[in-house]
Amino acid sequence: MTLTISPLPHAKSRESVKSVMWGTVAALIPISLAAIYLFGFPAVKIILATVIAAVVSEIIIYKAASHPITIGDGNAVLIGLLLALLMPPGVSEHIWVPIIGAAFAIAVAKYIFGGTGTLVFHPALIGFAFLLAAWPTLMGAASTPNLGSFSDLLIETGAGRLVEASPALVLLGGAFVLYKKYVDRRVALSATVLLILLILISGKGWQLPYILTGGYFLGLIFLAADPITTPVTKRGRLVYGTVLALLILIQLHFGAYFTGMCFAVLMMNVFSPFIDKNTIPKPIGGD
Repeated sequence: MTLTISPLPHAKSRESVKSVMWGTVAALIPISLAAIYLFGFPAVKIILATVIAAVVSEIIIYKAASHPITIGDGNAVLIGLLLALLMPPGVSEHIWVPIIGAAFAIAVAKYIFGGTGTLVFHPALIGFAFLLAAWPTLMGAASTPNLGSFSDLLIETGAGRLVEASPALVLLGGAFVLYKKYVDRRVALSATVLLILLILISGKGWQLPYILTGGYFLGLIFLAADPITTPVTKRGRLVYGTVLALLILIQLHFGAYFTGMCFAVLMMNVFSPFIDKNTIPKPIGGD
C-alpha cells in the first residue's frame, strides 16, 4: 500500500487544493469586475500585471529549482489577484510596482517557505507590505472609503483601492468561501463580530463606517481566515480571531485603517504556531 504524506492542512473532504484555489478565485471575480467598472482600464492593467507576474515568477523559480510546475492548481493566480485587489488604482501608472510585488510574493513568501501548504505568512500580504515599505507614496490610497449610505454597499465611489469598490460583492464572495469551508469560519466570524462589538463598547462607534468596507471584509475573510496561515486547533482559531480583533482595534486608535488591518493579520501569522502549541488538546489520560 502506498501512503502519501503531504503538508498541512489535512482535512477529510472531497475538495482538492486545485478546487479550493480556483473556487476562491471565482469568489473574487465579482469584486474584480466591480473594480474594473469603477476604475476602468487602470484596474484591468493592475489585475493582469499581478496575475501574469505571479504565474510567470512561479514557472521561472520552480523550473530553475527543478521542481514540478504547479501553476495549474491556481495558487499563483489567487496570490496575484488578491495582491491586485489591495492596490490603489493610481499605481497603474507605475505598472512595474505591482509586477515586482507579485514576483516578491511568489519568490519570498511562497517559495522560500516551502510552497503551498507550508506558508508562515500570507504571500499577498507580504507582497503588499514589501511594496508599501519600498514605495509608500505610490502605494498610498487617494481616499479612505466609509459606509455613508446604503448605495455605498453596492458601489463605493470613494474607494481608494480596488477591493473597496463594492463591500457587498466582497461579502458575496466571502459567503461563498465560508459556505464551501475554503476559509476558517471560526477566525472570520470571531474576528468580525468581536471587532464590531469592541468598537461599539469602546465608544468608537463613529469609526464603524470605515470598517464596513470591502478592504476589511477581504482582510477578515479571505486573508485572516486562510487555513494555511491560521492555527490548526479549533480553540486556537478562536484565540487567533479574538487577538486579531484586539490588534485591529489598537491600530484604529492610531488612525491606521486598511494598512493597520493588513499588518495586524501579518502579526497574527507570526503568533499562529505559538497559539497552536498552547491550544493542543491533551490526550486522554495525559497530563
